[in-house]
Amino acid sequence: MCKKYSSALLALALISLAGCGDNNTDHKTIRFKLVGDLSFSGEKASATKVFCAESGAFTVVNRDGTFELSCEIDVPDPENIPVTGFSIEYPGLVPIRKSIRPVDGVSYAVSRWRTKPLSTRTFAIPKAQASHLEEINNDALTFHWNSLVTEDNSLATGEAQVSMAAWDTSIPTSPYDVSLEALYPPFPVEVQTNDNSTPYLRTLAAVYLDVDQLLVNPDRGVDFEMINEHAGRPFGEKLESTDNRVFRQDERTGVFVEQKEGILVQSNKLKGEISESGLWIWAKEVSSFGCIDFTVKIGDRLVEGAQFAVYDTNEIDSDQSMLYETYGSPGGTARLKVPVGEQVNIQIWIVWDNQIKTVRTSDLAPENCTDKPSAVTIIFPCITTADCTGDSFCFGGMCITPEDAAIFDIHEGDE
Repeated sequence: MCKKYSSALLALALISLAGCGDNNTDHKTIRFKLVGDLSFSGEKASATKVFCAESGAFTVVNRDGTFELSCEIDVPDPENIPVTGFSIEYPGLVPIRKSIRPVDGVSYAVSRWRTKPLSTRTFAIPKAQASHLEEINNDALTFHWNSLVTEDNSLATGEAQVSMAAWDTSIPTSPYDVSLEALYPPFPVEVQTNDNSTPYLRTLAAVYLDVDQLLVNPDRGVDFEMINEHAGRPFGEKLESTDNRVFRQDERTGVFVEQKEGILVQSNKLKGEISESGLWIWAKEVSSFGCIDFTVKIGDRLVEGAQFAVYDTNEIDSDQSMLYETYGSPGGTARLKVPVGEQVNIQIWIVWDNQIKTVRTSDLAPENCTDKPSAVTIIFPCITTADCTGDSFCFGGMCITPEDAAIFDIHEGDE
């Protein structure tokens, strides 16, 4: 015997069923690729892995230092693309984590890979009311009796194994000296500040801490002292007490998230507290800066996956320290922030015919980012006619218009 339902009841049932599905028709999956050349080869390369933070996909780097990795990220609101991260990891070294704002279908260049070796130590966890000091380079970490806990939040006892690294980004006093820590520091491009501002920051010093199977007690933490030997030199001024901002890098997105401020002592030392394992930096805001707006093309085609690194120069025109870096050039453009008046060197990498190509240029930092930004266009050779617009075609790495082809008697396919 069949049951009969009223039309009103049937309508309510259909509405209810419709509500069980995904009503967000705008939901989108963004797929992109990382293409890299890490500039080293052999066993070190083949032991290095590259990870997509969101999907967990990874690849092992080839012996020649190259790699390709396809990543994806689910985006509930295509009008608000979130930052996502990727990491480069090698046993015994601090993981490198970078941020990008992904664009669907884009291949991102990944090059320039340097990090720090980890120093692993084992020590007895101090008894009640006592502490234990570990020094790394010029920095210091103080572990209190209640600084470490287990997964169930019980105070840790016995021995602790920790891995650490430290950076001092001081610029060398001699132009003939090179500081890799100044040239390749953890750099805070994507930041989340306590006041939701978007400042231009530069790293003064950094500490990385991993406490292995334990956790840092967020209620007590591990005390740090970070030192920048020549703290004010890159800025032409002494540090103020307000130059005490501390950030921790989010391990999934690569974003540097602002933490409780430290206390500046002796004009070049910052004291504070680590409340969680990971990479922590002491950063200074640069208030006077200009912008260089880059447009990058292959032939006529805009390149959205370029990587940029900006360096200031010394008296002999050598790179001295990193001023800015970023991954990605949405819409074929990127805005680079640089201190006013600085003569800078800029390195650009792109994915060209499925390999990494690079070019280097120089510029003088403009006065500001509004009415006087600097504009630079970089054009890499076209690969095929698909890189040219309109009726132009690719010849000798250049996009040739029909008018120029007629003048110089050039025909598509002559090469």
